[in-house]
Amino acid sequence: MRVVLLIILLVGAVVSGGCADGRSRNAPPPVDEALAFSGVVVPPGGEVLGVDASQGIDSFYKVAVAVDAGAVDRLLADSQFRTPLEPGRDVTYEPLPQAPVGTDFASGSDELSPGPGRPNAVFRELLVDRSDPARPVVHVWAFTT
Repeated sequence: MRVVLLIILLVGAVVSGGCADGRSRNAPPPVDEALAFSGVVVPPGGEVLGVDASQGIDSFYKVAVAVDAGAVDRLLADSQFRTPLEPGRDVTYEPLPQAPVGTDFASGSDELSPGPGRPNAVFRELLVDRSDPARPVVHVWAFTT
């Protein structure tokens, strides 16, 4: 009887699209969770345009943040991103739908040590889209392997 009940509960969770933490499979993660995992520190005046995540054997988070023109360097420094960005370097990951990438961009990759919100090292791809020079958008794809 217990086995039958367990099977019914598991099937119900799969059919309803639920996750172990109670979120829907299609619901984005909380912004603070995505920022902690990716190590992104949003500067004053910055706006998180969107976050997304997928979980499995590895964790994968997407973050897009719009900042004031002079705040890109601060976001990079506060987020401990020290790799020089390469102009025109394309990133193979899809951007968030609410923050498409324009034509004036630079990108780089690095590795972030474990810390609050990330028990393991996290690899990051970062792209700064300066298509709107007054409001650049910083895209981060953070993942474990």
